Amino acid sequence: TDPKVFKDLEDDARQFINTRTWTNDKYENTERIKCNFLLTIKEEISNNTFKADLTVAASRPVFGSNYETPLINYIDKEITFSYEPNRPLNYVQNSFTDNFTAILAFYLNVIIGLDYDSFAANGGNDYFLISQNIVNQIPANANAPGWRASEGNRNRYWLIESILSPRLRPMRAAWYQYHRLGLDVMHQNADEGKLVLLKSMETIDAAKRNYPVAVWIQLFADAKTNELVEIFKKAAKPQQQSIYNILSRLDPSAALKYQSILQ
Repeated sequence: TDPKVFKDLEDDARQFINTRTWTNDKYENTERIKCNFLLTIKEEISNNTFKADLTVAASRPVFGSNYETPLINYIDKEITFSYEPNRPLNYVQNSFTDNFTAILAFYLNVIIGLDYDSFAANGGNDYFLISQNIVNQIPANANAPGWRASEGNRNRYWLIESILSPRLRPMRAAWYQYHRLGLDVMHQNADEGKLVLLKSMETIDAAKRNYPVAVWIQLFADAKTNELVEIFKKAAKPQQQSIYNILSRLDPSAALKYQSILQ
């Protein structure tokens, strides 16, 4: 494939993400959500059809600081899509047009939902429902892996299912508490903020026991554990031990990393 095709794809995707109106709320440019989409082409199936990995990352500012807290850092390894140069990317809500724009719209609404949920309890619900509707709109005969419940337990279907699952409703509340009542108050009272963070993590720990294979919990661990390690290195010993125990249960494969909290 002519390398120019990939440059055109990058330009079209950037325009699709940044110039389309995704919410009815009005924002200044400085208030826009910071996100990053890294598309790694792995295979050319034909001149205009590709397999790829998509890394999705987004963050949100912490009040009273220059710090950006991660909202999501996820690699989707089930991307198959077609792209025609000189043909604008088109997405129509409540209708399937093509797999690539459906994937982008799905993750953009997840990001917006996570951002809104971090500022108001259940504030992102409308956007999560849009993402769920995108899943439901995928035709059964589409060559589009990653959308179906039968394709494993870690894909787009299970991501939005876990976010909206009644079993993880307490985690939605904990997500709000973690950001708005924990991180956002630390510039005024770091000790109070850590107490809220620890309480939020206890709720998420309990949610994992209720739904052990939830994709969202694993995404939370991927996005937040480094942040929590750095915060609780400067906490009281009982808090350090508590957060170490929780993180080790949430993400056992990284237990050695969490030992640095106790040192």
